[in-house]
Amino acid sequence: MSPSFDPAHVAIVIVNYRTPDLVTACLDSLKDEAGDKVTFQVFVGDADSRDGSVEQIKDHIATAEYDDWALCYDIGRNGGFAFGNNAIFQAHVANDRSFDYVYFLNPDTYIYPGAVRYLVRFLQKNDKVGVAGNRLENPDGSLRAYGFRFPNIWREFFRGARLGILDRIIPSASIFIPDLRENREVDWVSGAGFMMPRAVLDDVGLMDDGYFLYFEETDLMKRVRNAGYQVWHVAESRIVHLAGQATGVRTGDAEIKRLSPVWLASRRKFLRKHYGSLAPACATALFLAGDVCYRCVSILRRRKIQNPPFMWRDYLRPSSGDGR
Repeated sequence: MSPSFDPAHVAIVIVNYRTPDLVTACLDSLKDEAGDKVTFQVFVGDADSRDGSVEQIKDHIATAEYDDWALCYDIGRNGGFAFGNNAIFQAHVANDRSFDYVYFLNPDTYIYPGAVRYLVRFLQKNDKVGVAGNRLENPDGSLRAYGFRFPNIWREFFRGARLGILDRIIPSASIFIPDLRENREVDWVSGAGFMMPRAVLDDVGLMDDGYFLYFEETDLMKRVRNAGYQVWHVAESRIVHLAGQATGVRTGDAEIKRLSPVWLASRRKFLRKHYGSLAPACATALFLAGDVCYRCVSILRRRKIQNPPFMWRDYLRPSSGDGR
C-alpha cells in the first residue's frame, strides 16, 4: 500500500568522485519518487573528478529530461566525503527554507520504489527521530550491514577477539547489529543512505569535515543522539548498495588488504573526540589484546589467521595527523 504523508520537500545530496555511470543509474532509480505530496530536488556535487564526470552527468540529466529536479555541478576540490556533502548543503540547501528533509545518498546506490517516501513517512510519524536510515541490500537481495552500535573503548577488545561465543554471551559487545529485518532504533546507520529532518540538521550541525573518509556519519549520529534525538533503521525503505564502488574499497575482495591510513586516522579522531585524549591508546591496547585471543584460538583450531598485513605495526604507529 502506498504510504501517505503531509506535504514534504526533500533535498537529496550526492557526492560524486569519478563514478558518473553509478550516479546516472542512481538518478534513474529516483525519477519516479515524487508524488503522494512528496517533492524533491537532487544536487550532485562533483569532487574535482577531472574525468568528464560533470559533463557526462549533465548530459544524462538533459537527455533524460531530469532538468526540473536534478542538478550537477563541480564543487571545486576533493575535500573528502563530509566536505562534499557540507559544500552541497551550504551552496544549495542552507538558504532554501522550503526543504523539510535532507537525504544523504551515496553515488554507488540505487533505490527500490518508495524508498524516499517511506523515510519521509517514518520521520513525519516519529518526531523524536533525528536520523532514518535505509535497509541496504546487495544486488542479489541479500542483506548488507547497516545498523550499528557506537565504537567505544571496551568494544575494541571484542572487535579484536572476533569470537562468536563472546558475541552470543554479550550481544551488546558487537558493533554490528546482524540480520535487521524490522524497524529498530540503533546507535548509527550506514552513511550510504540516510535522511534527516532539516530542523535536526540545523540543530546539531553538519558533518565534521575533519574526517576525510570513514566515521563522518558515525560522528554525526553520535552528536544527534547526544542532542536527544533517536536514530532508526527503516526496513521498508530499501536501497541497493554497491559497496566500495564509490571509494574503490570493496569489502568482498578475496585478498585481505592492508588497513587504510585514512581509516586509522578517522578512528583515532572519533575515539579522541568522544571519549578523551587517552581513548585511542586504550582502545588500541584492548583491540590488540583481543587479537591475541583470536590468534590463540585460531592456532588451537588450526585455522588460518585472517589479519591485514602489518596490522600491529599500523595500529601502533604514531599518527601523522588525525584530520584536523
